[in-house]
Amino acid sequence: MLWLDLGLGCLLMWGAIRGYHAGWRKTLYSLGGLLCAAMAAALGVKGLRLLWKRYYHLEEIIKITVDSRLALPVSSPASGGTSPPELGLPWFLGETLRVEMLSAAVTNQQLPLELLATLLGCTAAFLAGLFFWWGFFALCGFALAGENKGDLGTTARWGGALTGMIRQCCLAALLTGIVAPLAWLCGLSPHLLCLEKSFLARLAWQLFASLGIWR
Repeated sequence: MLWLDLGLGCLLMWGAIRGYHAGWRKTLYSLGGLLCAAMAAALGVKGLRLLWKRYYHLEEIIKITVDSRLALPVSSPASGGTSPPELGLPWFLGETLRVEMLSAAVTNQQLPLELLATLLGCTAAFLAGLFFWWGFFALCGFALAGENKGDLGTTARWGGALTGMIRQCCLAALLTGIVAPLAWLCGLSPHLLCLEKSFLARLAWQLFASLGIWR
């Protein structure tokens, strides 16, 4: 998918350009805020899901939506529960579901629907937490960085460009890992979510999956 590679490439270049003009100090605070927000959101996933389960019905809504989105009725997985059945999922969800089933030692009595609903529920909780904490840490970083005094030197500009590109790499991974599953849940065709055909998108998804927010 050339258009997706181009889009992610433009995102990286935009970060490098912004970092070049902002300097390494502001860009570093921005990167730190994003990483801290991602860590705080990942740590708060379980707590937020418990809050949703107690006061809202979001988990049930996600499960019903997942059930309606599956191409075929959910049945017990074959081969002793070590691989997901054919559910018409895009590659990244099917692969992640397979890994989760292996790590959870799924038996014939455990439906992959529950694991998939949990995966998407964790993704939604991570998104909500990321929005909150990113705003908080962005304000803190803005206050600490202050205003640039005088013209930026060459080292500060190129350091900012490098830091900005690193920041955009992290942002691309977060966006890919959050948007792609929720886009499928909202009804987007799996044929439009072929991340395996995009080199940058595949790497971004693998980086997001390494966060382990579903466990």
